[in-house]
Amino acid sequence: MSTAKSSLAAQRAGAPDKREAIVAAALDLFRHYGYRRTSMEDIARAASVAKGTLYLYFESKDQLFEAICRSLADELARALAEADARTLPLEEKLLALMEAKMGFVYDLIFSSPHASELIESTRQLPSAPFEEVTAMFHDAVLRLVRQGVRNGELDPKRAGLTEKEAAETLIAAAIGAEKAADETTFRKQLRSIVRLTLRGLRP
Repeated sequence: MSTAKSSLAAQRAGAPDKREAIVAAALDLFRHYGYRRTSMEDIARAASVAKGTLYLYFESKDQLFEAICRSLADELARALAEADARTLPLEEKLLALMEAKMGFVYDLIFSSPHASELIESTRQLPSAPFEEVTAMFHDAVLRLVRQGVRNGELDPKRAGLTEKEAAETLIAAAIGAEKAADETTFRKQLRSIVRLTLRGLRP
């Protein structure tokens, strides 16, 4: 192995730990100070790595931000899959799905004073890292609504809605809780919204 390759291999020996430290530090800084205000120098300092080491893993702040979003999307997908696999009554199962998706987003994004900037930065990414997991969430809610209809627990037609429209209405209503001022209020509002919306769809 050449000297250059040996050096690179040595630098990357602790890659997982260093990479995770960089990602964690960057996410914390983005949440507290915003995406635009945070520099690569800030991230390197917070992660306790040299700036040159930082650039070994991420060529730019944009690439780092995209990697963070992909990692969060994967984590969110796992949380949704776990919630979807649980055996619960209809209302509790729906709340578990909402908590898995919206609770996750609230804790990481909407609890930040720079939420609007982070969301806008996410929308500008070329890869749309959250698109797949968002579709997964909508599909899970729709399946749950259809299950409720089959079991005689829900009747969207009574409200003049199709099953898909009922599912999207549930999601749209729950999104309103994301504007809550604190976590306690958010979770209380989310439960109330789910309860009230479901009762409007009952036979």
